[in-house]
Amino acid sequence: MYYLDKYNGVKNLFKKNIISIDIGKYTTKIVIGKGKNKEIIIDHVFMIDTPPESYEDGYIKNLEAFKTIIYNILSKNKIKEKEVICTVQSREAITRELVLPYVKSDELSSMIDLEIEQYLPIRLEEYVVEYKILEEFTENNMNNIRVLVAALPKDMVEIYLELIKSLKLKPLALDMNANAIAKVFEGELTINNENYSLDKTVTLIDLGYEYINITIIDKGVIRFNRLIHQGGKDVDINIANTYNLSLEDAQQRKIEYANLEELNGLSSTSMLNEIVQSSVDIWIEEIQKIFRYYNSRHRGNKIDEIYLYGGSSNIKNLSKYMTDNLNIPTFKINEIDNIKLGKNSGEINLEKCLNAIGALIRR
Repeated sequence: MYYLDKYNGVKNLFKKNIISIDIGKYTTKIVIGKGKNKEIIIDHVFMIDTPPESYEDGYIKNLEAFKTIIYNILSKNKIKEKEVICTVQSREAITRELVLPYVKSDELSSMIDLEIEQYLPIRLEEYVVEYKILEEFTENNMNNIRVLVAALPKDMVEIYLELIKSLKLKPLALDMNANAIAKVFEGELTINNENYSLDKTVTLIDLGYEYINITIIDKGVIRFNRLIHQGGKDVDINIANTYNLSLEDAQQRKIEYANLEELNGLSSTSMLNEIVQSSVDIWIEEIQKIFRYYNSRHRGNKIDEIYLYGGSSNIKNLSKYMTDNLNIPTFKINEIDNIKLGKNSGEINLEKCLNAIGALIRR
């Protein structure tokens, strides 16, 4: 999905370094990289605290604060690249899969607009709408086309455009997190030293600070995306209230000491583990609802594997706990073979930067 500058004549991986920015409620990720021989080469990764009360549900609330922190990090590190992609996640983003009669490409946009006006509860003039062709197929002797449609509020898109231009940078695209991460899984690759099979239906779960983003990929094609209004923040609040800690200290205690394999014990962390477990159980319940809905849509729909990323994927033994409770093999993403580190990149928290990295792939 491309918003700021549709397609821009660019396809596949960029062959020169591009700045990719993923703004989150808690952390803003800036990745600078390019494509080379089907690989993504990451030259720089910067993770900076998002200014307090400056970002909410996809909206930049304090443009000057973001302009300052991004300018400072790029200037301090002598970053010369000028072209920028941003990726965004919001409850106000609307994604739908539509099946339409096959038409020529110059007629497709008009048909999609008619479908949106008829079936979606939005005023079309207030949204930027883009689409991605998923497949063409024949059914009952009719030629059809399946498209993924995404719509973002215009005022949200415009503030990203204003931010980039205020930095005297060139906007290339505004991508959606679900689309960005899905592109990483569109081809053959190795995850955690194991081959990823395009024959499987996998769910990518971004365990973010405010939201859990669920994206279902079937045979390399994005089929479904939903946001759950739960996340690491809920765990942190419960820990902070129990132990009288700040949210920052609660988050640190969660990652350092919580372990979902040490439940119902007598250790000093037993209460902490139970607090984390109670939140994770709520996540699992919401995920199961989404899976039931997805499986009910078409006969034969079934989730084969789950991959976790995002900050809360670092909770110890979370993947095993989810495997046991969802009865679906679940893995935390630690390594992807076609994502390579350049000489200047340093250490990289892959699980926190995947949305920004995926946005570097232009399909």
